[in-house]
Amino acid sequence: MGSDFMLVSLDRLTHLTGAVPMDNIQNAKLVIENFCTDDIAIVTTNKSTNICHGTHFHDSYEFVICHTRVPSAVIDDKIYDRPMNALFAVNPMQDHGLAIDVKGSGLCGVHIDRETVESVAYEIYGSPHIVFSNETFKVNHDIKLLANLLLEELKYKQAGHEFMVENLAHLIIGSLMRNINHNLPSRPHNKPGGYKENIKKVIDYMNENYTTSVSCTELSKLIKMDKYRFIRTFKSQTHKTPYEYLLDLKIEKAKKMLKAKDYTITEISMICGFSSHSHFTSTFKKKTGLSPSEYRMDL
Repeated sequence: MGSDFMLVSLDRLTHLTGAVPMDNIQNAKLVIENFCTDDIAIVTTNKSTNICHGTHFHDSYEFVICHTRVPSAVIDDKIYDRPMNALFAVNPMQDHGLAIDVKGSGLCGVHIDRETVESVAYEIYGSPHIVFSNETFKVNHDIKLLANLLLEELKYKQAGHEFMVENLAHLIIGSLMRNINHNLPSRPHNKPGGYKENIKKVIDYMNENYTTSVSCTELSKLIKMDKYRFIRTFKSQTHKTPYEYLLDLKIEKAKKMLKAKDYTITEISMICGFSSHSHFTSTFKKKTGLSPSEYRMDL
């Protein structure tokens, strides 16, 4: 996720929310409160907000919590009367809006990037192709709590806020999937079957590129998996984090080079991608109990 969490202009939101259907947003900060990253946007209206009739669409998933009653909500030409504390979902590219102008409605719209939602769906149900019901559901305490925690992180940017936002977003999506009906059945045959193949692809890539600074972001993109889900999946398959696995791989490569005696220890440290001779020596000794020179002498 992007690191710029702040109160933003409406222009910043449009990649997730589409055109905001309000007629009195000359001073947006007085009408709505909005925070966003590259993957998630939260838009909260207040009593000064006028929402125009008409419809629009966007490529993100939208989850709406109604703080007040919202009459004449439209999704794909169907009209819904949303009561206070209602929760409902809008899928990507669904036409939605209001049949009449509404003034002073209290809404909290959580827009989440399509890829992020599909990643969580794949994690839980084994398929990214999730389509939510548009019916009305009752928002529960957990979803409210998680949404408030996410908003606090977006507002105040305390230490570790990027990590917190990433994981809170995933918790919110998982909770929404439990509380809003959708098309994916949670049955054993629906669980992911390609994890082992994906992790093998990553390990092969590590073996080919261990001399460079391979990052978790790079590895997760290789198999089109969310970074934190990738780390969990990798550890469940190998019993090591990607960083630990890569470090052990480098040490094993170094052992073979020390045994062959074709390179100096400094050359080996550089070939294996360590930042310095001293870093290589300390890491090698921590892993094997011997310094590289001691290891070579014992061969």
